[in-house]
Amino acid sequence: MKKLDRYILSEFLSPLALVVAGLASLVLMVQMVDQLPRLREWHPTGAQVALFYVFQIPYLVTQVVPVAVMLATLISLGGLARGSELTAMGAGGVSRMRVALPILAAALAISLGLLLVSETVVPAASARARYIQKVQIEKRNVDWDEPWRDHMAKNLPGGRQMYTTTFDAQGGTLGPLIVMGYNGDGQPQSRLDAAGAHWQADDRWLLGKGVERVFDAKGREKSIHFFDSKAEDLGANPDDFMVDLDRRVEDLMQLSIAELKSVADRLRETGADDRQERVCMQVRLSYPFSCLILALLGVGLPYLFPSGKRALTGAAVGLVVSLSCGMLYLVFIQVGVSLGTSSALPIVLSAWLGDLVFAVVGTMVLWKVNR
Repeated sequence: MKKLDRYILSEFLSPLALVVAGLASLVLMVQMVDQLPRLREWHPTGAQVALFYVFQIPYLVTQVVPVAVMLATLISLGGLARGSELTAMGAGGVSRMRVALPILAAALAISLGLLLVSETVVPAASARARYIQKVQIEKRNVDWDEPWRDHMAKNLPGGRQMYTTTFDAQGGTLGPLIVMGYNGDGQPQSRLDAAGAHWQADDRWLLGKGVERVFDAKGREKSIHFFDSKAEDLGANPDDFMVDLDRRVEDLMQLSIAELKSVADRLRETGADDRQERVCMQVRLSYPFSCLILALLGVGLPYLFPSGKRALTGAAVGLVVSLSCGMLYLVFIQVGVSLGTSSALPIVLSAWLGDLVFAVVGTMVLWKVNR
């Protein structure tokens, strides 16, 4: 690595650490102001509250790093511009693209590191934070992820819907249940009532004492069959029934890509809508690379702002533009998730929308200043 590269990187990495720490602290304080009043209702200990927020830090850091990279880029290059060092580099034959290369290489490394942390540290830390909140602070008798459900309704493959009063995943049992089958027009084709069901080694459910009815095209009953026991393929195993359909996007974004894929696959197998999970899976892959995308935009912006005697004005404008771009990027993510979940855009395009737009803008800015 050349001395010039080391010098530019030192000017970039020093403010980056401070900006990440500052932004993460700010977001953490905002969350504390929002959450503490609700947590205090449960009278937690100081250690429980402290650990709850400590385990939230990895996720918060991953959320602010892309904006921090852009801010650090502007701060470092802005400082070089105010000291006329960029001018000296240009006079020495160093192009603006050459000045940008060390920062872009560092941003790429940060993107890959952020992806690794998001797949390993964040899911484990976020799961621990949820456990502390649900079990230790809110003092629930059981873990919120205990393998049982009451009054559960689920979509099944083949246009079927099931309702059961109780479900125990560990025991592999269902309480009294009803399974309705529908045709393509939404008309009922069959109804299966059973006193209960037990998961079998042959990947089927053994239904206990019930009745099965079949309806004609007009919805009239054309056959009825009573049984004491009946083996039935419901198209779902106990793990499939554990998948929640009402998770928030924020909760899904704290899962690993492998966990999101597992959830989405189970939803698809049971006939439920899995678009939100698959959009979040793509966002989890695209978001770390926003460090590189925002750095690409950041390396060109300092050349567009006033320098010399008006350097302070240029620095202020750069700060405002940087924060605005960061906020706008987050808006693009939220819009992309909404459009992808609603099927208005393809899943991959909706998740990578922000990266594509800002990559084009950043490339155009860098091309303009490098001419």
